[in-house]
Amino acid sequence: MTVLDAASQHPLLPTFALIALVYLTCLGAVVAAQLAWRGRTAYWLALLGAFLFLLGALWGRGYLSGGATFAFLSAGVVLAVFAVALDLIFGPPFSQPGAEIG
Repeated sequence: MTVLDAASQHPLLPTFALIALVYLTCLGAVVAAQLAWRGRTAYWLALLGAFLFLLGALWGRGYLSGGATFAFLSAGVVLAVFAVALDLIFGPPFSQPGAEIG
């Protein structure tokens, strides 16, 4: 019996993996929303990316075709990574202790 055969015989493992993935995505979306609300506007893209990722992960198997599922999942990941990169490049500068004059 291979691993794929065991996964088809025991559907609880993929179900728990999907629950964990959705939980971590929602947790990241909450953190992104908090950061975006505090003024870091790049994280609105991460919030949109989390929404697209959840749309693809939750509706992908039952309602969408394989290509649309892949498009939603990959667009969500790309938007989240792009948002973090934008914040690191153009975000507010970090203040260094002792660098203040006056």
